[in-house]
Amino acid sequence: MFVARVKAIDPVFKRGDLEQFWAVLRELVAMAPERRDLSQKKSHYLASLAVRSLGRDDPRSALAFLDFADRSIDRSHLTPFLLGERVDFRRQAEVVLKARRPR
Repeated sequence: MFVARVKAIDPVFKRGDLEQFWAVLRELVAMAPERRDLSQKKSHYLASLAVRSLGRDDPRSALAFLDFADRSIDRSHLTPFLLGERVDFRRQAEVVLKARRPR
């Protein structure tokens, strides 16, 4: 079920329909918050959206996905790898934003 929902969300993300995208993303993340396995999948998916945003030169969206993950997913369900990837992607987004700030 999770994979089917992700496959349904990805085309909406690629189309850029942000209103619909965030609505279906919130539904996905709200699924079974007590399940450790789904928390791990959701965390990795949100991190992948962040890295895709970085690839599109959109660090603000990357941070929005990472912030959403921080607010919505039980950290106690996550492995050190999953926590670390979010930290790494956040750092990359912040570096880009800092480089763009006028001096």
